Amino acid sequence: MLAAMLADAHLQGLQDPNQHRLVGWLDQLQADRLFLLGDLFHFWWGFADVVYGEFVPVLAALERTRRRGIPIDWIRGNHDFALGPFFVADLGIPTDDVLRVELGGRRYLLAHGDQADKTLQYRTVRGVLRSRLFGAFMGAMGPSRAKRLGEAIAGASLQKQGPSDTLLVAQEAWAGSVLDGEADVVVLGHSHSPGIREVSGGKLVTLGDFVAHHSWLQVDERGVPEIHRLVDQVSP
Repeated sequence: MLAAMLADAHLQGLQDPNQHRLVGWLDQLQADRLFLLGDLFHFWWGFADVVYGEFVPVLAALERTRRRGIPIDWIRGNHDFALGPFFVADLGIPTDDVLRVELGGRRYLLAHGDQADKTLQYRTVRGVLRSRLFGAFMGAMGPSRAKRLGEAIAGASLQKQGPSDTLLVAQEAWAGSVLDGEADVVVLGHSHSPGIREVSGGKLVTLGDFVAHHSWLQVDERGVPEIHRLVDQVSP
């Protein structure tokens, strides 16, 4: 397998069964590259020299994956955009908001997918949370209080998760704007709706999630994308 891609696990702690499933998936993964397209955690706000203990199992699995020789790239999501220095400095995982990469001769553009949501409400919230002022506020609060606030904000948005036709239409329009000359395949998370469809100029892949669908994307040596689900790999 040339590459694997996964998004939207929204891990919430040691008692979250999805964390154990994801650790198992990572430990069995055989791929040349791994791309994580955001919201692996339901909330993460990075501080220097701070690692959230409830996510140690998946962080250790990521380190084991990288030590097996599988490079990992992280595309920041709307729940984990403030990753802090730990992932780059300690895990050796580069992070970005949008990544362009060639796979099997095809040009891929990878993003979390929330960029496509142009509604005033979402753009306002996104702008506030990513502002320097809010970042300074979270930094002044310190890890414990910032974590409680972040979980409260993330918890509110958890109730709104799920496929949205409006968001899928917006993602298709956004993908169409970059497929024309910039990419052959656009891969997005955020919608929690797995699918591959033809868009003018190329293909749009929406990854689904690792909460309800346990879906992920395989890219073969020809650069062809194919969605799989974890259940596909479980023996009866």
